[in-house]
Amino acid sequence: MTIALGFARVRRAAASLGIVLAFGTVLTGPVDSAAAQDSRARRAPAQGANSVPTVTAQLKNAIALTRSGKIDEGFAQLNAALDATDRLDDAQFAMGQYFEATATLRAVKRDDLAEKLFVCAFQSKAAAQSTPGKADLLLMYAILVSDHARIAEAVPLYMKAIAAFNAYWGEGSEVSLIANDKLAVALSANGSAASATNLGWHNFVLAEKALGPNHRTTWKLANNYADMLREIGAPAKALELDLFAIEGRAKHYGENHLNTLVTVNNAGQDFLALGRFDDARRYFRRHRAIATALAPKDPTFAGQADAWLFYTDMLEAGDTAISPADLERLEAIVANEENFADFLRIKAAVLAAGKREARGERDKGMRLREIALAIATRAFTAQHPISFEIKLGIATALIAVDPNRAVQNFTALDREMFDWMKREVGTAGDRAVAEAIRAQADHLLFAFGRFATGAGSAVAQPAFAAAVLRWKTLGGGDATALRRFETELADKDAETAALVRTALRLNGEKQELFSSGNIDDWARSVWQRQDAAEKALAKRLDAIGVKLPQDPIRPAQLLAAQEAVVNYFITRQWKADRQSKEPLAATVLYAIVETATSEPRVVDLGDPGKTVDTGVRTEIARLRTTRATVPDLDAREHVDKSSDTRALDTKGRFQSLHARLFAPLEAMLKDKTTLYVVPDGFLFAVPFSLLPGGDGGLLEDKFTIRLLTSPDALIAIHAREKIDKTGAMLLAGGIEYGVPGPMQLPATRTEIEAIAKLARARGAPVVMLTGSGVSEAALREAIGKVRIAHLATHGFYHDSTASGLDTLWQSGIVLSGAGDSRWPLRDDKDGYLYAFELMDWDLSGLDLLVLSACETGRGDESFVSGLRGLPTALGIAGARRALLTLWPVADEGTANFTVRFYEHLAEGLTYSDALRQTRRDARDGKVAGAKDASVWAAFVLFEG
Repeated sequence: MTIALGFARVRRAAASLGIVLAFGTVLTGPVDSAAAQDSRARRAPAQGANSVPTVTAQLKNAIALTRSGKIDEGFAQLNAALDATDRLDDAQFAMGQYFEATATLRAVKRDDLAEKLFVCAFQSKAAAQSTPGKADLLLMYAILVSDHARIAEAVPLYMKAIAAFNAYWGEGSEVSLIANDKLAVALSANGSAASATNLGWHNFVLAEKALGPNHRTTWKLANNYADMLREIGAPAKALELDLFAIEGRAKHYGENHLNTLVTVNNAGQDFLALGRFDDARRYFRRHRAIATALAPKDPTFAGQADAWLFYTDMLEAGDTAISPADLERLEAIVANEENFADFLRIKAAVLAAGKREARGERDKGMRLREIALAIATRAFTAQHPISFEIKLGIATALIAVDPNRAVQNFTALDREMFDWMKREVGTAGDRAVAEAIRAQADHLLFAFGRFATGAGSAVAQPAFAAAVLRWKTLGGGDATALRRFETELADKDAETAALVRTALRLNGEKQELFSSGNIDDWARSVWQRQDAAEKALAKRLDAIGVKLPQDPIRPAQLLAAQEAVVNYFITRQWKADRQSKEPLAATVLYAIVETATSEPRVVDLGDPGKTVDTGVRTEIARLRTTRATVPDLDAREHVDKSSDTRALDTKGRFQSLHARLFAPLEAMLKDKTTLYVVPDGFLFAVPFSLLPGGDGGLLEDKFTIRLLTSPDALIAIHAREKIDKTGAMLLAGGIEYGVPGPMQLPATRTEIEAIAKLARARGAPVVMLTGSGVSEAALREAIGKVRIAHLATHGFYHDSTASGLDTLWQSGIVLSGAGDSRWPLRDDKDGYLYAFELMDWDLSGLDLLVLSACETGRGDESFVSGLRGLPTALGIAGARRALLTLWPVADEGTANFTVRFYEHLAEGLTYSDALRQTRRDARDGKVAGAKDASVWAAFVLFEG
């Protein structure tokens, strides 16, 4: 954390004193040089009782009286002088006098009286005019309000002040940037980490452009932005900024300057958080050397350096016991509020707590953790990453002494963090914050999962299962209630049901955009539309007198006796440096099994890297490269036909996967016939239809396996699960691509014509798009009017790691006119429909979307939904079901497979049963070109 003057004040109090000093030299400077000088030039040299010299003298006397400790008398004289000031015809001068008066009251710690003067100032005659002085005063008032944790009141004041500064001096001016920085610091101090870091980044980038990298304010903003990043647990990014600021400040101010010392200390903290202890000591020693030179100004600076050096030694000791003297010294740092910064006191308290607990002194350890939480709550608010980390430590410490209280603490922290996440990611959206939230949530769930499968499993398992359900859907109770409500309304109130679907769809899109850090004008437009949709829904519900169901719903409540849900979930423990090549310290895969008659049971399946072993990953990788039929981003078409006849040894290659994923669950599933499987992470890439069963056959011969993208999908799992025989159908195939461009797929025309024949035979209207007519505009218009859409074309997926592009811009399908150039952008005429674009479509009227194309079921691991790619986009857009492929598939085999699938649908089978039967037909050689498992196992039906 940035070191305050004296190194000891509570964050908000320290900020107040710093503001008073800074504004006297920074903000009033530009005002005095421009608007204020012009005002003086026009001011008549009036004399007498109401003259400027007389009023100025009155104010100086009142200020002197106030600073001497005669507060009440001084305040009365301040009021009198300011009343006289307002009678002068000089608004800029009047606002300046109010500025000095309020700064004086803040300096003597009478914010109550200062606020009264602020209120009077904005009710005065002078406030009716727009002046630079009024902007200064607005900013000072905003700082006071935010210092008292009234951030909702403060933000509008900040915004008015910033708008005025922008109008007078320009958006990139030094005063405007400083005002924005004060807002960012206030937001951070009040727990609004996402808004703060987003604004901090914006300020720093703008300062580099407007002021240049060698400007003192640019270094200041870099320092403060780094401070915010460090607080949310992003020390690697903070370090880059701190080193930049150190270089500039040391050259400009000199090595032995307070500004240099502050940033040197911050860099030491960055290194410490990254576990680079020697580098941390090097910077804390540099801090010590600067502090020695500055000792005449403040002798406590050196003590701060010594305390950080000592803490570094104690932290590096790890689990090694420390001496009683060292433990007492740690606790002395915690107790010394006057001389040590809050951040150091918090760190020392947590470390000392662990040492006390290791000695069996659990009561003393808990007391230290509670002290750390009290400091963090006062300095950062209760809903802040630093406070969350302490609360997690408290919950974990309780496991050994009181498992029931530990469950209560874990549950309370889970809900608190979830609500904070929804507020932060859903309103500001900064990539660094999204990563920090992911790490915070992962660390909570990692510890919670260990607890649930350890000594406290009996009491912790249901609570952990509920937490996983919340984080895996990222919708919380409100989204679940909306899904339930929409299902209940579907055939009763079409208008309200449509509003519910729109609100759900836009909320999902907003969460995906903001949690991934894609914050641009498009994301903000989605946010505005989502807000409008929620208001429209609220208005409708109020008009019809309906309230959303409030009681939570568990998967078990939606299951029949013969059904079970298997919800896989990966917990992660991150290293401090999340930007490193190997950022994860540990991962654990859990299976949460629920049935209609039992509490959730949590099974620890171990390291997912070992669960999905090298043999399975190698086989999946081979399948992804065997039958590629779509060009990659940089190369022409190439097809490896040498492996077309290679059969899969399912029993050999996937036997270990069955043993690790299903064998530990068999006792819980012995009387079940239908399994709803919710994958996570890499498991989305696993072809569950290839998993062997325990009897020598395949697992899907024993169970009907239905893949869900989210546990919430169970709410409407049986809605419209058979084909509407007269429902309209959209078929697109035989597409003409550009020249040069992707390889033509002649069998796709045959494929859609065969499906069209089946549809017409049952009386269903058919919309056909072929040749050059399959544009984004034509497809989007047609798809909103049908129940089933079948698109036979090229699909593509590329790992986002190499390019750095968002996964949703790296997956999609190919349409008419597509050429070689495929740089992702929002363009409905480029011939490429990206998942990012598709996510914004309204597909809520579709019962089924079939993408008869390559690799449409792939994606990257996602914090939001377990997978990012076309499955994510389609689910957000509202499609009930999507038939996709996990790897490239042969043109002819695909066509025959999908035609057989529709034949079974026409017979009255459900969508899931039709796919299961089609796979059996293919395995039995009844579908030409599809007997090889590389064809039939590629198809997956994602529901939800």
